[in-house]
Amino acid sequence: MKIFKAVLLSCVLSFFPLLHSFSQTSRPVADMISATPVSTNKIKISWKLPKDSQAQSVCIFKNTMPLTSKIIEQTKPVAQVSPKLSSYTDTVINYREYYYAVICRLEDGSLYNIILPSVNATVKGVKVARPEKKAEPSEEQAAAAKPKTYPKGNLRELPLPYIDLVKDIEKKPNPLKPEVIKAGEELAQGCSERPKEKLSPYYFDADIVSPAGGDDYFLFEILKNYFVKKDYKTSAKELKKFLSVNRSEETTNRATFYLAESQYFAGNYRSALTMFLFVEDAYPVLAKKWINSTLDFYEIPDYQ
Repeated sequence: MKIFKAVLLSCVLSFFPLLHSFSQTSRPVADMISATPVSTNKIKISWKLPKDSQAQSVCIFKNTMPLTSKIIEQTKPVAQVSPKLSSYTDTVINYREYYYAVICRLEDGSLYNIILPSVNATVKGVKVARPEKKAEPSEEQAAAAKPKTYPKGNLRELPLPYIDLVKDIEKKPNPLKPEVIKAGEELAQGCSERPKEKLSPYYFDADIVSPAGGDDYFLFEILKNYFVKKDYKTSAKELKKFLSVNRSEETTNRATFYLAESQYFAGNYRSALTMFLFVEDAYPVLAKKWINSTLDFYEIPDYQ
């Protein structure tokens, strides 16, 4: 029995080189097919032909389902290339999955129509990725991005002084000197009065739907119970408490912006200006719009 097994094993081992040699003959069958998307509308198909395959040309077939010999007979190739080539780039016009096959055309013009899955035909569909769409600016952002013109002599676009942080927003400003007030009055002479119109409340997308929990949930509750109901004084009070605890940077920035809005609608324009300036780096376009509107309503106190 042992002698029989040894002889059988010897025969099997001697058969593998013959099988390998047969696979490397000049049969006109492509091998090692692959299909890979290389852009948003192109798929690259590559393959390898055996040496001396005697193929006159190579035909590339494409379908939305795995290719079979029957489908090949009823389908025209998407391309026919030289047997010297080993790849072809197909251009697609949609985002469906496609299957490919590489079939050799013989010297007599006939196709060597043999389909070997994963050898000369893909078994997995491939598709190109959709291009990423650039997010359109919101109506608020588009309005804020428009350049704002002012009457001649108005120095609104000069850099504003950065007022102290949250803890100092209720601190009374230092009185202005009489000569400063006089210079301001002279500067304002001849400036036409522009109509003042308050902005509508702004909500960030993250706060439109109730979150599952965490800091965002507590912020959402404050907005729902006070800010949405236009109880801006209580909203400002609760937001200050909320900000007195260490929060994530993103949540802190949004809460500070809502605090600025609450002060704005409550008529506390100096405090609102402080908060808008505090988040100007986080929301440059949006904050600029609210800073400009706040300055429209902010009046410098008369300390004479």
